[in-house]
This record gives sequence, structure tokens and C-alpha cells, in this order.
Amino acid sequence: MDRTEIVAALLTTQGSLILVVAGIHLAVSPLVHRFVADRLAADKLDIVWPPFELSFVVMGVLLIPVGLSAIYCARGIRRREGWAWTIAMINALAVLSLPVAQCLIMNRVYFEAVPFLVASILITVVGVSMVWPLLGIRPEMIFSPGKKV
Repeated sequence: MDRTEIVAALLTTQGSLILVVAGIHLAVSPLVHRFVADRLAADKLDIVWPPFELSFVVMGVLLIPVGLSAIYCARGIRRREGWAWTIAMINALAVLSLPVAQCLIMNRVYFEAVPFLVASILITVVGVSMVWPLLGIRPEMIFSPGKKV
């Protein structure tokens, strides 16, 4: 098995894990509502919750095409198609930016919630494990004689 085949298999797995994180986001919205509601007065909850829920759900929804495109790019990586490497790297860098943003923005109390912690760990592992293999096959994707243009 060559390196591009390994990276393609990794992308398929990583795309599947991103879909799991998307599912966690969409599934735990009611739990997050209770978490927020327990900390805010009802009148403040009515103001804070709608945009909070929207951003939470949007994150879950947007992770779905990222996961699916990672899976789709695996086919192009196997064929050494440059477009697949480029899209996979854009996705990888976007996914890798998520845990960085979480650490910079989120209060530590959120990391005490098991679903949030699991999703955070998964997205960190996926982000790191997406970038480094793609960097490792970049020369093969650029200089491959079988490359389709």
C-alpha cells in the first residue's frame, strides 16, 4: 500500500469522525439548552438562547459537508488528483482551527460537559491527523506522472 492509499483511508476515517462530531452537535442541543437555562434567568435566556442555539446548530450542519467532502476527496487522492489534495487541505486547516478557536474563546466550564469534551477531543485528533498526512503526500500529488489536470 502506497502513501496516497494510506492518506485516502485516513481521510475516509476522518470524514466519518467529523460526521460523528456533527451528530453530537445536533443531538445535544437540548442538553445545551438545559445547561444554559440553569445559569440564566428566564428573561435573559429568551435573549441569549436563540443566537446561541443557531450558532451551535450551524456548526453541526456545516461539519456535515466538511466530513462528506473529506470522504469524497479520498477517491481523488487515490487517483492523485490535485483538486482532491487542495480541498482536503482546506478542510484539514479549517478543522484544525476549530480546537484552537475553542481554547481561545470557550470558558473552561464547558469542557466539563462530557459531550463537549468528547467532541473537542475528536475534532482535535481529526484536525491534527488530517494535516500531517496530506503534507506528507504533497510532492506525490504535484509531481505524479499519473496526475490528472
